[in-house]
Amino acid sequence: MAKTNFYLKNPKEKAETLIYLFFHYNGMRFKYSTGETVQPKFWNEETQRTRHTLKDCDSINNYLDHIESEIKRIYRESLTNEITSISKEYLKQCLDKVVKPEEASTEKGLLDYYEEYIEMQRPTKTIGTIKKCKSLLNHLRSFQFEKRYPLSFDSIDLGFYDHFTNYCVNDLKLMNNTSAKYMKMIKTFSKWALDRGYSKNVTYLKFKTREKDADIIYLTDEELFKIYNCDLSKKPMLERVRDIFCFGCFTGLRYSDIAKLRKEHIKGDEINMISEKTTDNLNIPLNGYSRGILKKYDFLLPVISIQKANDFLKDIGKAAKINEPVILTKFRGVEEIQIKKPKYEFLTTHAARRTFVTLSLEKGMRPETVMSITGHKEYRTFKKYIKITNKVKSVEMNRIWDNQPALKVV
Repeated sequence: MAKTNFYLKNPKEKAETLIYLFFHYNGMRFKYSTGETVQPKFWNEETQRTRHTLKDCDSINNYLDHIESEIKRIYRESLTNEITSISKEYLKQCLDKVVKPEEASTEKGLLDYYEEYIEMQRPTKTIGTIKKCKSLLNHLRSFQFEKRYPLSFDSIDLGFYDHFTNYCVNDLKLMNNTSAKYMKMIKTFSKWALDRGYSKNVTYLKFKTREKDADIIYLTDEELFKIYNCDLSKKPMLERVRDIFCFGCFTGLRYSDIAKLRKEHIKGDEINMISEKTTDNLNIPLNGYSRGILKKYDFLLPVISIQKANDFLKDIGKAAKINEPVILTKFRGVEEIQIKKPKYEFLTTHAARRTFVTLSLEKGMRPETVMSITGHKEYRTFKKYIKITNKVKSVEMNRIWDNQPALKVV
């Protein structure tokens, strides 16, 4: 049961004192300054309004009636719209909009702070990371509007976790891993806000953000050299994209780092540069294949946008007959979704880095050596490649040894 009262800040004061609204709901008490002041001698504690002996009593009392009516309306509509997290901050934001619109327009809400957070990240984060942050911002705006779920620092609780996760899966049709990444980004932002005193809420620490290992698309040794040796001389654009892709397969460099690579980064037989994504120092030995591609383009690789490169890679894979059927398994909620296509349809620029890691391990390069080349710092993010190579080893073992004649019983 909701209840509204008005009280004076200092009822024993002789001078004017503030009038406060107190709104009791769901076992909580919301305190709100009306901005109006009155001398206690003109205040009627029984009616909780100003006395008629005050010159401006009608004006002040009408204003208090308006505030009381609005807070009840806000609360009633929140219940009707099934808003589960009616925080004090939410009530204040809603009441300010109708009572003090000029002040409300200048106050910063959670999404305003998130926009500030994005701007603060620009100098240290990649363009791709900023785009992901903006995508999350748009999803949060849509979530707040479509679900009538007011977002504030107080409302980032387990109820928000459940509702936003369901919104990502059921409304946006996002896969579980994408939803988990967004929740991880919200946790990072929440910590940023906490560290700067914008928020005191630490419930975000309870959010689960575990991602399942996704299926990895990489080329086998045979497939890589099918692409490497494919005659694309009549299609120079495809040939250039193929060469850039193969350079990634032979070095393990990310596409963003290949785009930055210049002749001055080549020190003898080694690439020495700072990673675009991690700002780590990369030292990558050149081999005959990577060195040959660099010389072909006079050490300035003709990199195009990653979007166009990904489109052209499908055409290159098709031309090289990389058409083994591949099934990728993903999850949306509890629904298992299987996507079956020829392998070339799944080719992207990132498959080059995955190919380098996987083939290097299969050829016997020690994991710690591969990690030092690629810049992987944590074994946790690297071990998925070990699982793949173990599968390959099992297949190779059976292929080689299963055809051997059985021993005769003596």
